[in-house]
Amino acid sequence: MRLIGKTNIDFLGKRGIGAMISATLILGSIASFVFHGGLRYGIDFAGGSQVIVLFAERPELDVLRDTLVAEGIEDPTIQEFVAQPGREEVLIRTPLTDEGNAGLLGEIYSALKVFDPVEVSVSQELDFNTVSREVVASRLLEVNPLEFNTVVDIDDARAEYERVADLALSARDQVGLLSSWDAVEGTDIDPRILSWIQATFYFGGYAVVGQDFVGPQVGADLRLQTAYAMFWALLGLLAYITYRFESRFGFAAVVALVHDVFIAVGAFSIANREFNLPVVAAFLTIIGYSLNDTVVVFDRIRENRQTQRRMPLAESINLSINQTLSRTVLTSGTTLIVVLSLFFYGGPVINNFAFALLIGVLVGTYSSIFVASPVYYELSKRAIAKKK
Repeated sequence: MRLIGKTNIDFLGKRGIGAMISATLILGSIASFVFHGGLRYGIDFAGGSQVIVLFAERPELDVLRDTLVAEGIEDPTIQEFVAQPGREEVLIRTPLTDEGNAGLLGEIYSALKVFDPVEVSVSQELDFNTVSREVVASRLLEVNPLEFNTVVDIDDARAEYERVADLALSARDQVGLLSSWDAVEGTDIDPRILSWIQATFYFGGYAVVGQDFVGPQVGADLRLQTAYAMFWALLGLLAYITYRFESRFGFAAVVALVHDVFIAVGAFSIANREFNLPVVAAFLTIIGYSLNDTVVVFDRIRENRQTQRRMPLAESINLSINQTLSRTVLTSGTTLIVVLSLFFYGGPVINNFAFALLIGVLVGTYSSIFVASPVYYELSKRAIAKKK
């Protein structure tokens, strides 16, 4: 299938324009690194904590920030987080502290008490939206509404109350936050237990639905391992291309790959997006995608050099790029449609991953034509000149 008819574009003749575009993008990336003081690392690399809080009604972010600061949580970063439509979620990030972040969750719970309902009866002492299964089971065993003989049947009583606790809280887990007992009443819980639950628990206005913590040493190790992964990937690809083609092809391919990764990293700096482990996975994907496109062009160059030996080098390379142009546009275009769908509709969890792929597809297609091929051309010219 040919999306584009026969073309005769002088790509090598425009390599100076391509070099200017690449230089501009690289210099812009370096300027952004300097301006932002490096990348905005996620907690995977920088260390720290992040907590996702689900609210019955989303609070004003400034009010929430002031509430956390008043509780002693330093420099919290607050942002809206929409994992699912209709869920009022907020992402709270905190930098790594000297004492660690072991007590952070307790501090957040303490600060968020201001978002609980004002009117709660005296008997309703626990929040059903935040209580754990262990607490519910242990309180049931203590109250013993089913009147087990706990001296003789303690194991049976414990097992039954653990089952009931799991059944009751599974109704909460399905939606994340409850505001009525309808879902719990729809289960087969014994009415005596249900009556006790309704008398003991109230519905709080928030719940922590996700949390993550990374220490400083782990973050530093991950940064180092990321650098190693990129280095060995590029070295392995250099060896592969050199073995399959020749050293000039290998060097040109690696230059194009480094070009792609650097500009993709620069795009994250310019957009001030978070750099984390899923983004590293995206960059490794970019390397593979860009290499595949470059190998197709190089394979055609090698073929044309063997079949049309008298054709000048520049004409041979231009012919090869033009012959593979339809395939390049078709492959990149269909890939771009999928990546755009992920970027716009994939949600916040994979948005940075999709952004990296988006930049990678665009830059990878560009570099196969305007970086890898011109570099190979310049190296081949020098080799030919030395032979003469």
